[in-house]
Amino acid sequence: MTTRRAQWARSLPVSWTEVVVYLLLLALAALGLGVAIVRFMRGLGATTNLSNAYPWGIWITFDVFIVPFSAGAFTLAAVVYILNDERYHVLVPPVVLAGLLGYIMVCAVLLADLGLPHRFYNIIAFLNPESFMFEISWCVMLYTVVLVLEFSPVVLESLGWEGPHRLVRSFTVVFVSAGIILSSLHQSSLGSMWLLLQDKLHALWWTPLLPLLFLLTAIAGGLCMAILVSMLLPRAFGRPVRTHLLANLGRAVAGFLAVYGVLKLLDLLIAGELGLLFTGSTLSFLFWAELLIGVAGPVAILSQSRLRETNRGLLAGASLATLGLALNRANISMFAIWRPRGTVYIPHWMEVAILVGAVAAAVLVLALAARLLPTMLGPTEEEAA
Repeated sequence: MTTRRAQWARSLPVSWTEVVVYLLLLALAALGLGVAIVRFMRGLGATTNLSNAYPWGIWITFDVFIVPFSAGAFTLAAVVYILNDERYHVLVPPVVLAGLLGYIMVCAVLLADLGLPHRFYNIIAFLNPESFMFEISWCVMLYTVVLVLEFSPVVLESLGWEGPHRLVRSFTVVFVSAGIILSSLHQSSLGSMWLLLQDKLHALWWTPLLPLLFLLTAIAGGLCMAILVSMLLPRAFGRPVRTHLLANLGRAVAGFLAVYGVLKLLDLLIAGELGLLFTGSTLSFLFWAELLIGVAGPVAILSQSRLRETNRGLLAGASLATLGLALNRANISMFAIWRPRGTVYIPHWMEVAILVGAVAAAVLVLALAARLLPTMLGPTEEEAA
């Protein structure tokens, strides 16, 4: 106990800059919470610019981006516990927490997006197994619980609760296996949901391969999240960045994105729709931007060992891939869906405030966990020696 208190004592002193950052994040989170309360009191019509033409806005785009971005938890856990590669164990706690916070953000934003948020329990009370949303909702709920259980050993160990800690650790493989199954199911099912929109989603994006493409981008996006969290969080707190491990994740990202890009182009070729890439329309430009930024750029960087084995190369490749994933989800959920001519959607400031508040709250919790939980970021270089 004395050693644990000494670890906490060493981690508690903070600079004024860090305090200011914490207060800014807290203020943004409080603003988002306040706006969310107003939304629940006044309804969607008074607090958003959603309409019959645009029932899906930036909230849905945010959700379908964060879900695959948070998939780093199940991909990294699979490497450590299923493939039994203990080298990556030190990367797991912050990545699992980031994934958990991502899913909590998704649930919070979805609650704000529901027309009747006080009836959220209907998904549990009234079962509809023929609906894609039923499967997605249940998998998201259950996977969030699994992520809580996966991260709990870090908290229990920091609190010195050895009994519960040993009990939870004994079921780690069970939790990880359940997480892999649940995450794989709902990542692909997100793509399946858009299969229903064949008459509305532009042909550059609609394909029977959508479930597979969503799963591939989720794995690549999750690995990018693992890279970014494992680089930025240790650097922010003066801890070592394990570049040699992250370089291997970067190589895997390049592989998955390469397969994804080839499948996309082959699908257009076989469907006879390759000419749509050269129409000069806004949508063809968005497709090229998505392909170049999110696939060609990261593959070019991360497939070269001399680039991915440097922090700058890893950061550039993972950032480009993440930006490409965000653009892909924005295209599919908003830009490439048919709308009545003359209709325009510009997000209401309250929609933006709720998103900013959710992200600020997640970053604040992640930073405080890294500061207060001694085992969160693994041993320092001195302790490892």
